[in-house]
Amino acid sequence: METKTIIILIVIGIIAVFIAVQLVRSYFSKGKAAERKTAKVLRKVSKGDKVRIMNNVYLPLYNKTCEIDHLVFGRFGILVVETKGISGSISGSGKNLVHKIGTKTHKLYNPELQNKTHIDNVIHHLKKGGFGNTPVYGAVVFTDDSLQRDTKIGMSVNEFKKFYDKIPQHDCNQDALFHHFQKLCVRNPLKKLLHKFSRKDWD
Repeated sequence: METKTIIILIVIGIIAVFIAVQLVRSYFSKGKAAERKTAKVLRKVSKGDKVRIMNNVYLPLYNKTCEIDHLVFGRFGILVVETKGISGSISGSGKNLVHKIGTKTHKLYNPELQNKTHIDNVIHHLKKGGFGNTPVYGAVVFTDDSLQRDTKIGMSVNEFKKFYDKIPQHDCNQDALFHHFQKLCVRNPLKKLLHKFSRKDWD
């Protein structure tokens, strides 16, 4: 192979890697902005409730990890929140939703099914820790106000505020629950990185 051809291939490879890195960085940057917005809303709606909140949580899941956007610990039990910052429109039901942005159409893995995995994981750790009777609730929040939803899946930020106010109160010890999950959190940065690049819900 000629030197010129090799150089061209190397340049193309570098450009491809650069584009891939920028796309991944853009994806996670948008996701983090959505999570920050939801975290702010959680602090606001729970003000005075003496809840404990954990954001961007990594819990053990067999030999892998499970990333949960928000865990809220209150007298009601635990609220597991999945945040989506997508724009455009979504429709459908079942395993995959239809996500449209402009002229492009993508498949979006049903975030309620995604959050069910998170909830099941939380329940598993509750049972192992002796908190098996703790009520666990789930919510999927779409933070982009411009998103058009032709589906019953998930809720807007305003809908979430109303949902939160209607969660029935019990007599759970939020501090004990918080400390239990704080001990479980995966803090190994390598494991976190591997989890991010193994995700299937990158739409």
